[in-house]
Amino acid sequence: MSKNTQKEMWLKGDKSLWSLILVFSLLSLVFVYSSSSRQAVMENTTTFSIMLKQMRHIFLGLLIVYVAHIFPLGFYRKMAYIAYVAGLILLVYTLFGGVTLNDSTRWLSIAGFRFQPSEFAKIFLVLFVAKVLEDREMSSFKEFFLWLFLPVAVFILPILWAGFSTGVLLGLTVLVMMLVSKIKFRYIASAVGIVVLAAGLSYGGMVLHRTIKKSDHTSLASTSRLATVEKRISSFFGSEKGKEGEEKEETDQEMYSKVAIATGGIGGKLPGNGTLREVLPLSNSDYIFSIIVEETGLFGGIAVISLYMWLLYSVILLVRKCTKTFSAMLVSGLGILILSQAMIHILVNVGVLPVTGQTLPLISLGGSSVMAVGLAFGMMLSVSRALEEERLYTMELTEKEKQQWLPNEAEEGI
Repeated sequence: MSKNTQKEMWLKGDKSLWSLILVFSLLSLVFVYSSSSRQAVMENTTTFSIMLKQMRHIFLGLLIVYVAHIFPLGFYRKMAYIAYVAGLILLVYTLFGGVTLNDSTRWLSIAGFRFQPSEFAKIFLVLFVAKVLEDREMSSFKEFFLWLFLPVAVFILPILWAGFSTGVLLGLTVLVMMLVSKIKFRYIASAVGIVVLAAGLSYGGMVLHRTIKKSDHTSLASTSRLATVEKRISSFFGSEKGKEGEEKEETDQEMYSKVAIATGGIGGKLPGNGTLREVLPLSNSDYIFSIIVEETGLFGGIAVISLYMWLLYSVILLVRKCTKTFSAMLVSGLGILILSQAMIHILVNVGVLPVTGQTLPLISLGGSSVMAVGLAFGMMLSVSRALEEERLYTMELTEKEKQQWLPNEAEEGI
């Protein structure tokens, strides 16, 4: 490939992905600014300061996208197993030495910089699964169990312990990756059966232990997010048990979220004129979609969902162009991960699912989430850039072949 072509390719990749990144970033600034009134009052700051903080996160996220899309696919292939080990170490360390916020230990603080390792660990696991699916044929259940199922289970367990919904989301992502791969369905079905049986026995044992002891004192189970999950599910289905404290606050979140969506109407109240942002907890993160609908109406909500559908379409087109298992699985996994999180966030906001704590990718306030999703987009852009380079290289070869072929044909009178 010529030097000129390499320079032309330096900033290229899938234009749809680049466009989506820019659109999501602009929407994030607008709606984080518009929805941060409650947080600004509680933290004794201004909505402008919160927006500037989000702007720094977005800038860092864009920088990560740029750097990640430059690295060739060979680099990601080499780093897949290293990333798995590094991610697992971070997750385990976070369980025992992490910072606890909102009754959950998900954060690490290094040199004053606080981040959620689980956000990056999700990307690392998708990278690992894509590499394993390329390296191993999975010709037997033993091979599948040892090389894929067991490592994935070990990796997800620490995430489940600190953030149940995040662990489930990651497990579903890996499941879909396996379903679209060449792994035999009976292997996948057996793995799902093992997970369901283990989960049922574990939960049943915990409930039985609590019943026999007739005690709610701190135990191994209560140090996980299991108790919170139970409360949220019981609250979602209308249980009257424990309608106090944290559970009551989460019930209020669900109510205010529905009111915000209901009062948005068709055209909305226009950005900055929403009222539920003053009372809705986490209005700029876990419930930002509700504020978007309140301020932009049904049209705004459909527009945001359409952007994620556009992302789905772009991911499908990119996967169809991939000729290698690693590239196809990497793009599929990252796309599924982002889209699933977005859909869960939206379904929680409209009251279809219980509270999960999932943010809206690339729009909600957050540092770790924005940077991790930026890394995911950078990897997908690296795949699209490699495909584009391969296409241009093939075109150059074809052109050279034509130049060599035409004189010979001319001599023969063709």
